[in-house]
Amino acid sequence: MDIKPADLKDPELLKLFSRHDAHMMDFLGEHRKYYTPYSEAEHIGRAWIAYIDGIPAGCAAYRDRQGGVCELKRVFVRPEYRGRGISKELVRAVEGYAREQGRHTVALDTNSALEPAVTLYKHMGYRVTFSEGRYIQMEKKLS
Repeated sequence: MDIKPADLKDPELLKLFSRHDAHMMDFLGEHRKYYTPYSEAEHIGRAWIAYIDGIPAGCAAYRDRQGGVCELKRVFVRPEYRGRGISKELVRAVEGYAREQGRHTVALDTNSALEPAVTLYKHMGYRVTFSEGRYIQMEKKLS
């Protein structure tokens, strides 16, 4: 597995973001009205692609917030590549970059129905800071 920074206009990254959006819209069903598909207005600052044998298998993104906090965004692994630890490595790439940028906290939003994602984040040290219905906010203090 190779994880590489990606230009935000990279067609491979945009295709992964699009697949992530389609997956989320399908998965959320009637709750899709609470999901925001990717757009440049999201102000993502950096993104990474995970490659398996040269094929784009997943992605993750980083966005700055105020006060030493950043946000983990758009973590997605194509279904045929799941279960290989790719998400974990993508999250680590974002956390490493956050440290380099002097950030002390990584925050994220997720959905309680995304059990594998919630479990992954908890195992990686993220804690729930807010929960309402299916919506969950989590964060991790970086050391």
